[in-house]
Amino acid sequence: MKRVKMSIAAVITALLTGCAGNMVVPLQEHGSILNDADQAKQALAKASSCCVAFKDFSYASLPEGETLLAIDGKQPTFRFDEGMSYFAAYRLPTNTGNLAISLASQVSKTVMVPKVIMLDAEFKVTRVLGESVFSYQPAHLLDNDRIEGRVFVDRSMPGNPASETYMIVYTPADQLSGSTTILHPSKAFARANGTVEPDIKDPVIPHSPWGLVQIKVKDMAQGSGLEAVFKPEYADKVAMSQGQQVAGIATAAVTTTATATVAAKPAPAMLSETEAFYQSQIEKAVKAGDIDKAMKLVNEAERAGSTKAKAVFVDAVKRSQK
Repeated sequence: MKRVKMSIAAVITALLTGCAGNMVVPLQEHGSILNDADQAKQALAKASSCCVAFKDFSYASLPEGETLLAIDGKQPTFRFDEGMSYFAAYRLPTNTGNLAISLASQVSKTVMVPKVIMLDAEFKVTRVLGESVFSYQPAHLLDNDRIEGRVFVDRSMPGNPASETYMIVYTPADQLSGSTTILHPSKAFARANGTVEPDIKDPVIPHSPWGLVQIKVKDMAQGSGLEAVFKPEYADKVAMSQGQQVAGIATAAVTTTATATVAAKPAPAMLSETEAFYQSQIEKAVKAGDIDKAMKLVNEAERAGSTKAKAVFVDAVKRSQK
């Protein structure tokens, strides 16, 4: 009952603060996926690999905006490096600027620990993103408890076969014996209201091969003016499937692109106190995963005369991918 009360309070708060535009993930509608880790593991034990290699996968088009991915016994399975897993395979949106993709695996009675493999146009692995990118985030406003991470895709070289084109989402088999400890709803409620947290154990949620993943895809070129501010930091060691070894780790330096300049009256120099305020707010927004807000703050700061806002944004994004 306490959890229900907290959810209602969160919805009201979100409506009052203008956050109601986010997708509310309907956990109750997907109880068959999130309720029983043992059942999911038993189903996986009977599954066989759908394909020989990544190029044989069936890739669905991933739209911009929000997508709710349900991974259960209806999804195909493949023997990844860690073992057999259910998965979903996507072709990334085309004709866009750099992409910011967030993936949030929803926590209920079970949780799926996500891992992402990025592929180029020739189905070669470019990045494998796991524990260094994904981490537990407690419930906040309309967001449930979740294991969440962000992936940034560089589109500065359109038409290049090496550009990242495909994304595979799965949970590694070596995570299935583990669990994730989440913040107890009563403690979360106490924190939100500034009261003393109760002395109560936090729930321990078993990992499952099934899960519900909220995917958000943002074209960073749309209205931001920051479409080529950065290239993604490759956070995890690049690894090929089937145990093949890759020499080295793919890395990319942060770059900016040259743009045509139009003569205009420069903004007056910004006060150091104002510059510090914008820097702090940009870093907080990136740390919270609110890239849209961070980019708006950068644009606002630059219009007001800031010369450091973009660099602060880039540095914050780089740190978030480590």
